[in-house]
Amino acid sequence: MTRPWVADPRIGWRILLTATLTESVTPEALAAPLAALCDAQGWPRVAPAPVAGPHALLADSPAPLLVGVGSGGREVVLSAHHSAVDGLGLLAVLDRLGLGPATSSARGVGDRTTTGGLARTVARRLGEVALRPPSGVVPPDRPVRDHGDVLVSATVPGSHRTPALVHAAARAVVRHQAERGRTARHVAIAIGAAREPAAGAGDDRIEDRSVLLRLRDVERLDLDAIRAAIRTAPLQTPPAPTGQQPWSPVLERAATAGLRLLGPRLGSTLLVSHLGEVTAPAVERLAFHPVTAGGTGLSLGAAGLGGRTVLTLRGRAATWNDDGLEQLLEAVISLL
Repeated sequence: MTRPWVADPRIGWRILLTATLTESVTPEALAAPLAALCDAQGWPRVAPAPVAGPHALLADSPAPLLVGVGSGGREVVLSAHHSAVDGLGLLAVLDRLGLGPATSSARGVGDRTTTGGLARTVARRLGEVALRPPSGVVPPDRPVRDHGDVLVSATVPGSHRTPALVHAAARAVVRHQAERGRTARHVAIAIGAAREPAAGAGDDRIEDRSVLLRLRDVERLDLDAIRAAIRTAPLQTPPAPTGQQPWSPVLERAATAGLRLLGPRLGSTLLVSHLGEVTAPAVERLAFHPVTAGGTGLSLGAAGLGGRTVLTLRGRAATWNDDGLEQLLEAVISLL
């Protein structure tokens, strides 16, 4: 059964994957496979659109639009609501559009303990807010606009696994804060992962199979300690009751209201989500942009392909501009 979607209503919750292909493709060529995919998934049909860059498919729609596809020359942009598709699911969408195979080396987290029931998890996080609130990240003085997100990306040589990204990101935050006369204390890194192995081309359903790990006080950890912490971190209990009971709608409404009020403080300093090493013969470059939920609203995405890794940084346009995000991303890269 699909998990109830309980989330901060201020966030669009759209994830993005931009694929640069070896050959051009038109929206018309994607129309039939996209229609077949929507029908198979039970999603409302949507037509591919001519777009230039991921911003064109970033905005949410009233429906909300579960999946959107755009193309321009050799670039294909996939946009999906996180309630329906996770990061690895975007690779499956790419495959179903006839642009695959597209497979990832990423594997599920396996059987793990959780942070406990919903009430226990929330109580622990409220205690954290009161006693050890996660470090913020000072944004630039001049944001771009009062809505939407800012997206930046860079390509670096080699393969860089999640622990290395977490380590570099935490140190980049410490450096960023120090340069502005601030101290980064209690850096909290959320890590997007999968509950099970990546879906193959033969699987019938594309779903949100994502789970969240969370590390605290990461600024105190070296790379080996981060590796060990990721291996043993419990799964974060989602902010929704498990199973439908007569009181479930009331709990879901209360959780949504709580996330609206406390999301900025209950969240993390940064979210890191890595699609792993991807094999996709028809693709030259992949850029993955995770969501910007909670805390600072900053997310670091990664995708490895052909001996290179594309790193992305995404922030809310109400607080960040391109220059500020690019400087922070450059700091992460310099510390890898």
